[in-house]
Amino acid sequence: MSREFEVSEDTFLMKWTVEACEAGLRLDRFLKQKYRKLSREVLKRYICEGRVALNHQPTKVTKPAKAAKPSRVLRVNDTVYVLSVRGNEPEVNFDYQILFEDKDILVINKPANLPMHPSGRYFFNTLLTQLRIENSNEVSQDRDYFVVHRIDRETSGVVVLCKNKESAAVMVDQFCDRVPQKEYLAIVRGNVTESHFRITAPLARDPRANIKLKMKVVEMGSNGRPLYLHEDSVLDADTEVFLERQLESKKYSVVRVKLHTGRQHQIRIHMEHAGYPLAGDKLYGAAESVFFDNLYHKKTGILVEPGVCLDRHALHAAKLSFPHPRTSTPMEFSTDLPEDLEKFLEGVGGPKSEN
Repeated sequence: MSREFEVSEDTFLMKWTVEACEAGLRLDRFLKQKYRKLSREVLKRYICEGRVALNHQPTKVTKPAKAAKPSRVLRVNDTVYVLSVRGNEPEVNFDYQILFEDKDILVINKPANLPMHPSGRYFFNTLLTQLRIENSNEVSQDRDYFVVHRIDRETSGVVVLCKNKESAAVMVDQFCDRVPQKEYLAIVRGNVTESHFRITAPLARDPRANIKLKMKVVEMGSNGRPLYLHEDSVLDADTEVFLERQLESKKYSVVRVKLHTGRQHQIRIHMEHAGYPLAGDKLYGAAESVFFDNLYHKKTGILVEPGVCLDRHALHAAKLSFPHPRTSTPMEFSTDLPEDLEKFLEGVGGPKSEN
């Protein structure tokens, strides 16, 4: 795959060079391979609007005199330009902190309300695009930022990105092999009394949910096989929980969570399954109407106590350790519970007591 890109505060220009294995594809089919989440109808519209150009660089979104056709058959070394222009995206928090940087990796303390990479309603207002904009004078085909793992938009805490393909490949293998150690701090509803417990419960997509990304704990039969779901759709999941702090109100607790697997929404699902859903979680431990209300009415939080609103789910990636991808030197980074969650604890729990 051959690609380059240019960025500014208002535009993102991606340049694709057609390789031998891609020659003969229609332009719209070629783009569908690169942008799998977009329909061919949307991609055709982009071509006609001038967002896509063939062998010449577009400068703005306006229909050119000789626009490329979606049916145009591509040849080797053709250059396809795709121009994205900043639109009306939701506001995010760009107040991130760089914890460590060298020629291979960039370790960041990400704030809540900042998506990792472009998806859905977010493109420019993401950590990855912002890094490219801020370092546009250094960006080239050989200089990029690679997301090798991620945390949700509402989750704060430590993340690592790679700055070259070689380091990214090593880190991806590490995460696949579960080499990095990850710990989270979570504020959960209820008074946790056990100092330590473990949740081992497999996960899968919830076929009954109206929210496509929602997962669930899988019911298992006496034969050890999942009920109502095919075995191939079920993922093992293992979460270890330590009581970190109890509140005098006994309405909430702070727990430290260690992941032994890295499934989507694993902590949120497992804690809800154990009877301690995360505070402020709009997807688990709350009615689906709460999620849709925030999505469609563009709200920024939910009322968790009379007079107390939480803008995001109370989850923080507190610690990440891994071998450096080039030198294998042990690396460890940790951060405290952020200010917004500490203020929330003060508002709902009164004086804090350490476990």
